[in-house]
Amino acid sequence: MNEIQFKTGLSVGGDAPVRINCNIGCNSLSGYDLEKEKLLCLREEGVLPDMMMDLSLIQLEKPLYQTIRDDLSLPFGSVLAYHCFDKKNGLCWENTKSVLLRLCQEGISFITVHFTADADLFQHAIKERKIPITSRGGGIVLYDTKRNHRSENVFREHINEIVEIVLKYDVVVSLGSTFRPSTIFDACDATHIEETMRQLEVCRFLQKKGVKTMVENIGHISLDKLAHHAQLLQKFDAPIMPLGPLPTDAAINQDHISNAIGASVAATMGIAHIINCISRYEHSQSLITLEATIEAIRSARLAAHVVDLNRKLPEAINEDRNVTNNRAEQHNCFADGTMCTRCSDVCPLKLFPND
Repeated sequence: MNEIQFKTGLSVGGDAPVRINCNIGCNSLSGYDLEKEKLLCLREEGVLPDMMMDLSLIQLEKPLYQTIRDDLSLPFGSVLAYHCFDKKNGLCWENTKSVLLRLCQEGISFITVHFTADADLFQHAIKERKIPITSRGGGIVLYDTKRNHRSENVFREHINEIVEIVLKYDVVVSLGSTFRPSTIFDACDATHIEETMRQLEVCRFLQKKGVKTMVENIGHISLDKLAHHAQLLQKFDAPIMPLGPLPTDAAINQDHISNAIGASVAATMGIAHIINCISRYEHSQSLITLEATIEAIRSARLAAHVVDLNRKLPEAINEDRNVTNNRAEQHNCFADGTMCTRCSDVCPLKLFPND
């Protein structure tokens, strides 16, 4: 599998450890201070992910990605469609191109582009799905295609110009997933499969041009369908950053657990090289608190660690070995040395300390 490296030096895919991405963002000025404080608190708490995305839907005097870049020193990404959309006009290419250039000049490491937000797939999704799409970026592109009567979406139309820009600034393109299933019952339907095939086509085109490419896909999908879909995703010679996968729709207020399960299974199958952090409140409340964000990062990090253990990565093995050694040396199940009283005076570690 093709390993790529961000301009910051972070490697993803191939033999690199499974990485963790955390999303941040605001859609109103009133939420800016909270999101910025959250970023700085992640640093103070020592729970930084490997990379982050700024998914803000408004233009800010000082974008959150500048804090990610300057204060956290992490590779950062964003969604191109978020930065240049207005409901009246849709997506103007000249403005979109200008925004892409600005982001590249400000040091963005990767950019999500929805090349496969195609009108024909949307019509199929409307006919065969309960919930046609939930992708915001893809929805923006579809709206623009309809609003401006385009024969193909604006990004596909200008793909060669996008290639030229990202190559100049060494920016990774992440292939956005417009039709990832919104429910486990839509996973692996004709729309999902067809978009994946189109992503594969775009991926190979970009790679032939020399563009570093990642893939976004999956969404809500049961474990049996995940195993089936893996056969298709394994055809990509590119790192995959799935949305989820969430193997159940019913994990309300426990989406971080569902995500950790789905992502660990997907990564074990070789179809998740970057795990997205998903909070427990993904489908139950709009405000994601600092505590929920920290919990989401730790859950995703644990899932990645379990997978890296399975891959026999030395760093992961050493982490577990150190915990075991500490427990054995201290005759205590609590690796931090705190005295355990659960087993009272029949604790096996204390009954036979030297055996």
